[in-house]
Amino acid sequence: MSVECDSLSYPCFDYHEHVHGHGGRTSCIEGHAHLHPGVTGPPQPAEGSHIHDIRGMTTFDDGHTHAYFAVTGPAVPLPGGYHTHYVSFETNVVDGHRHRVMGFVDPSTR
Repeated sequence: MSVECDSLSYPCFDYHEHVHGHGGRTSCIEGHAHLHPGVTGPPQPAEGSHIHDIRGMTTFDDGHTHAYFAVTGPAVPLPGGYHTHYVSFETNVVDGHRHRVMGFVDPSTR
């Protein structure tokens, strides 16, 4: 849960609890796609909100994997005290191509 820190003008978080799951399928390129399961990094204050690093490795498909590193957008409020973050990124290039990922991380109440 976010709390206002005495010495800071932005919300602080329990960095051991506030992360988001993410997963889905990449874009289909050259006849194949990959899954990108994972968990975001802890929150980082940003522009009155917060963001998360999102990094990892795709599943092994069509003889290879792809790595990715990106940053989510700011928190998007949801009903019931939940929030999510939008992500849009591309993987690294392997075998002459890269894949695109677009969507939202899993909601969180913290």
